[in-house]
Amino acid sequence: MVAHIRHASTSANSFPFPTHPHPTPHQIFHLSPSASQQEIKARYYDLVRLHHPDSPMCQHISPSERHTRFQRISAAYAALRSPDSRGLYESSVDPFREELARRRRAQMRREAEMARHPRSAGMAGAGGEEWAAGGDDRWKDRVMIMIGLVSLVVGLYPALIWQNMGAVDGRHRAAAKNLAQARRDAREHGQEQRLQIRKRVEENRRLAREAKERETELSEPGVGTQ
Repeated sequence: MVAHIRHASTSANSFPFPTHPHPTPHQIFHLSPSASQQEIKARYYDLVRLHHPDSPMCQHISPSERHTRFQRISAAYAALRSPDSRGLYESSVDPFREELARRRRAQMRREAEMARHPRSAGMAGAGGEEWAAGGDDRWKDRVMIMIGLVSLVVGLYPALIWQNMGAVDGRHRAAAKNLAQARRDAREHGQEQRLQIRKRVEENRRLAREAKERETELSEPGVGTQ
């Protein structure tokens, strides 16, 4: 651990970040234009270890400056790793500055998306204000419609429930009434049948007694001669 810190300190003294405002990728990497890709890659690892925003070697610098330096190192590495970086750099087009500008634009887009600005942001004049007001009015209209629908459902739901419950109770009462009537009819019909059977039994008994009395009269002596 101590050896690693000493190496970082030595590397920090060996590869300081350039102080002039527009350093080239080779100046940031402290390499000559004839450096190989292996040297560029190794130097990039050294610079990342020394100039990363979380590195203890650059804690004396403000967070914004640390972030800017690290972006420049990454952009310089991307420019040096490109096969045409040397030719483009020698021409009027600076790939390092283009890469840095591209990264800054991407960062700005991400910040804008995170901030979630409304679509009407940046519009000026009465036309933009009218467009924004129209959007706000449409939003309010949608909210009012949703509130009205919810209120309607909440108001009608109890009535529908009670109506359905009333219909079910009516059917239950009708079924119970029909069942009670059927039971009464069964009792009355059974009682009538029992009365009819009793009458037939009594009639049969009466006929049997009368027949027996006739036989007795006919069997007595002298009844036939008289």
